[in-house]
Amino acid sequence: MSTTDAHPARPVLAENRGASIRQALILGLVGVAVFLIGSWNVSLWNDEAFTITAASRTPAELWAMLQQIDAVHGVYYAFMHVWGSIFGFGPVALRVPSALAAGAAVMGVYVLAKSLGGARVGVLAGIVAIVLPRFTWMGIEGRSYAFSTALAVWASVALLIALRRGRWFWVLYAGLLAAGIAVSIYVALLAMAHAVTVLFLGEFAWRRKLGWLIAAAVAGIVASPVIVTAAGQQGQLGDLSATAFSMVRQTVVNQWFLGATPTRVDDSNDGGALWASAALALALVCWALMVLAVLPAFQRANTVTRRAVLVLVPWMLVPSLLVIGYSLVVSPLFNPRYFSFTTPAAAVLIALGISRFWRRWQRIAALALIAVLALPIYVSQREVTGKSGTDWSEAAAFVGSHAAPGDGVYFGPLNVPNATVYSRDTRFIEVTYPGDFTGLTDLTLLKTGAADNSLRGLSTALSGQTAELAGVDRVFVVRPVDYPAASAAADDAVLTTAGFTAGARWAGPMTEVVEFSRG
Repeated sequence: MSTTDAHPARPVLAENRGASIRQALILGLVGVAVFLIGSWNVSLWNDEAFTITAASRTPAELWAMLQQIDAVHGVYYAFMHVWGSIFGFGPVALRVPSALAAGAAVMGVYVLAKSLGGARVGVLAGIVAIVLPRFTWMGIEGRSYAFSTALAVWASVALLIALRRGRWFWVLYAGLLAAGIAVSIYVALLAMAHAVTVLFLGEFAWRRKLGWLIAAAVAGIVASPVIVTAAGQQGQLGDLSATAFSMVRQTVVNQWFLGATPTRVDDSNDGGALWASAALALALVCWALMVLAVLPAFQRANTVTRRAVLVLVPWMLVPSLLVIGYSLVVSPLFNPRYFSFTTPAAAVLIALGISRFWRRWQRIAALALIAVLALPIYVSQREVTGKSGTDWSEAAAFVGSHAAPGDGVYFGPLNVPNATVYSRDTRFIEVTYPGDFTGLTDLTLLKTGAADNSLRGLSTALSGQTAELAGVDRVFVVRPVDYPAASAAADDAVLTTAGFTAGARWAGPMTEVVEFSRG
């Protein structure tokens, strides 16, 4: 054998590795592009307002707030504080980090799927991830979900490598898992899923499994400050109205195959809209494909599929089942978006189901069907009201086009307050679109969120603001469109008594703006 043929496998391995990196990068970049399309059109909403109001504070103010509330998002807020100080907090600037993180998660999906089922499955899984509604939702959500998803999938990749090679890969696994928990405390449940995987994977020696236990424990210790602080703020998590049926339904459909809806939360169960019907059909198709992927695991000789199932199924189901059980027995903690980090497992399992088709045209047809069913959901997510029916961008634009410096603005309560001082009002519209309120006098602001270490701050009733009303000639009332008529009439009466007359009005699905002027 000549010297040039002594190691023929090395250049082949290098070429294959290079091809894999290129495929991963291409899928990741395509994902980022798909996620960002239309991000500028969608109104910012409540959760993104939380991000802006927290991340725009000084480090000292942010730290003081995190001792009181939202410690679960503290690391993300700190990152967004740096990002926002450079790029600002406009809709696109706020969402670009999430699109990039979701793209990194798509790359992780490809790498994970390739290691479990081969190159074909890797490409299929990457494509599925790009079009899955939960991915397309988190890619334009100015919150930490895309980051926790990326860390979860790469931690799972690191786990499989560490089980084979050990050593420093356990350090990598522990670091990624700790970072994931710090970004979103629910990622701690990924460790529970990994425990099931490691326990039942019989191909690895017990010393490897002990290595996982030590690495997971280290990750928990490193992330413990976030865990301990957030544990004392548990009341802010979960949906208080969730029932066993609604939680199961949201796990089966919403969690991976819907994301947010372009309607208000209390209307999102309406099945008449195209996006709602598409989500149900997409869930049925994808669950059928996942069952098709799992079936070969019951064949004794099929160790490859069994390994994939032991990695993916616990990751998909264990976190949700644990939280549903806890929510029913102890305290509500369930919300489908908190489990965004399980979406990569669903994408890979769906890809494995597609790969079961022998003919190429069948695989292409399956991908096309998923894409066609996902398209109405994708379009609904890019509507102005794509974030649970929120219409803040249009409400703010109305104020911006009609108001002048020196005018007053009254942000009405979100519900009828039982005291003259309250915290929940429509002021987040100004937080998300401050340019439209520049130069206006906030008539009822009592204390900002930064001043009382809260997210919202405090407001006082309009009826007590006689002096403030005397100083303006126009007032823009911004309130919920479904605010009780009697309460709205009482506010209007205060303005009428002060010499104002109602004029131009704008109303959207969630918000109304009424212009009052003297004379």
